[in-house]
Formats: sequence, structure tokens, C-alpha cells
Amino acid sequence: MSSRPSRGAARLAAILDALPDGLVLVNCNGTVVNANTIALGMFETPGTALVGRGLLDLLPDFDSRLIPGSMRRPDNADERGRTKPTRMVARRTDGGEFPVEVTSASLEDGREAYDSYGGYTGDELLMLVVRDLTGTVDTEAELARSQRQTEMILRAASEGVVGTDTDGRVVLVNPAAAQILGHRAGELGGRELHPLILAKRADGEPFPYEESALADTLKSGRKHRVRGQVLWTKKGERVPVDLTTAPVRDGDQLVGAVMT
Repeated sequence: MSSRPSRGAARLAAILDALPDGLVLVNCNGTVVNANTIALGMFETPGTALVGRGLLDLLPDFDSRLIPGSMRRPDNADERGRTKPTRMVARRTDGGEFPVEVTSASLEDGREAYDSYGGYTGDELLMLVVRDLTGTVDTEAELARSQRQTEMILRAASEGVVGTDTDGRVVLVNPAAAQILGHRAGELGGRELHPLILAKRADGEPFPYEESALADTLKSGRKHRVRGQVLWTKKGERVPVDLTTAPVRDGDQLVGAVMT
């Protein structure tokens, strides 16, 4: 008797246990028949077992039509039974819940359970790759909270604030800035800022973009403060202001500028 198959199985098990995500195998009864180490750690709690549990007990929102043997063809699977990553709430064996992203694929013998000519054998399995999103969802929620706080601060600020991308196009404008410039905030989004409000000097002569504080900030990353800068409103009226431009960075990369 050759020992190669057992060595091969052990090698495969080691590879599956080394995966960063949970791997779960489900049979045609919707029962978990195998799982890698990550999945066991993800779902199992002391004194309980993952293998033998019903899939829908662990993933209540999972589409049961994807389980082998279903007579209903799932709408969200491709021809090979694979699905796109889907977020849902998972349930541990003790009932505790946590957010996950699930991808599934059918491991069939070439015949589909819902194909009347397929000769379904009941031996097919469903493989699920489960990614724990606990940290990711927490981070996304924190970012969303920070964004809401930033928006509220900008709306409440009496000082005008305008943000641009590296091309000098408006990506952010608060109500105070829109009021100063005589524009609605929606009119400014995506437009080049310089031609709108800085195209002319105080005497009406053209003001080249290359000579502006905004252009230098976007090019060099330097911060500038300009006293007595004249901005031009939508109606062509002059508005003298003290203006500051500062770079916006994402790590070491310059991604835009903010003008106040």
C-alpha cells in the first residue's frame, strides 16, 4: 500500500490551514462536513463543534439555493456555481454574531443538482471562503463617523473652505465659501477653481495660474498665506480676503490642497 495519498492529504490539509481566510465544506444536506483551522477558530467556541452544524445556523442570510441538491438555480452564481463576495452576519456556535464576507463555489462531479439530465448523485459539496470583517467594519464605521464630523464642522464654520485635487479642481466647498463666492456649492464641484475666482488681479489684469499660491502649493507642497488677495464672485464682484493655501497629503503623497 502506497503512503503517497496520505502524505498528499496531509500536505493539502496543511495548505488549507495556512490560508488567511476560513474554508468550510458543506454537503447536500446543508451540513458542515469539514473546515480549516481558521474557520474553526472563527466559528467554534469552547465546548461546541463546527462540523455537523447546519450552514444556515452559521450564516442565516446565506442563499440556500446555493446548497448542493437545491432544485432552484441561484441567480447570483456563475455557470460553475461561484458567487461574488457578499457581506453578511455570521453566527458562532454559541450564538455570538460577527460580520463576514462570503464567497462560495460548487465542487461538483460535472453534473448540476438542478439539471434534470445531470444525474445528481448527492456527493457534491459547496465550498465557502469566509473572511472575518470585524476589524474592517469597525474601521469603516470610524471613517464614516469621522467624515460626518468633518462635514458638520465645515458646514458650521464661518470661514470659507475650498478643497481641490492635484489638478486644481474643486472637490470640497463649505456653505460659507459658496456664499462668499456667490455660487451654489453644487455649481463648483469638479470645476477648476482658479478660472472661477482668481482669473484676474485686483486691477482687472489677467492673473496666470502658474503665479498663484494655489499652483505653488499643488506643485511644491508649500503652505502660503496671502493678505489682501482679491477673489471674483459669480457676478463679477471683487472680494478682498486673507487667503491661505495648504497641501493635503495621503501619507507621503500630495493629493490636493485646501484654501481658506
